[in-house]
This record gives sequence, structure tokens and C-alpha cells, in this order.
Amino acid sequence: MAFIKSIDTEYGISATYWNIGAVQEDFKGKGTEVTFYGYASQEAREAGKQPLSAGKVQIAGDEYVAGADRALLYVTIKQRPEFEGAEDA
Repeated sequence: MAFIKSIDTEYGISATYWNIGAVQEDFKGKGTEVTFYGYASQEAREAGKQPLSAGKVQIAGDEYVAGADRALLYVTIKQRPEFEGAEDA
């Protein structure tokens, strides 16, 4: 699973292929932290290249779902303003 959206990076190259790299959930605090990585392309990711960008999203409050699977996490992340218009890869 991943999504496609062109976002400029600090290297002057756009990252277009984004995937979830890590998920940390706090059941007691009712929140999830999702780390995602941006690559030049799907081909770059599949070839084992390093990501051009990385970021984290905090999911809490009404958005939080205990034990959410990756599919739901992608849906939630794509609703954030920075990923508006992203398409499924």
C-alpha cells in the first residue's frame, strides 16, 4: 500500500511515492503516531533506494481507532491538508 502525490523536498527533487514505514500506538493515551517516507518513485522504493523525505502524523481524538490497520491509516493520512488529492498507488 502507498499513495502518489508530488511534494517538493529539501533536495530540490519531488517525492512522489509515499508509504507508511512505522506505526506506534498508545492504547492508554488513545493515539497513534505514523511515520511515512517519500521516494522519487515507486521504482526507487522497490529498488531499495533511500527516501527523499520523511514525516510523522499524529492521530488522536475522534480520528483515533484502536488497532487500525494500514488501509485505515492511509485513508486517515490522505485526509490531512498536506496530502489532499493524493491517489492510491
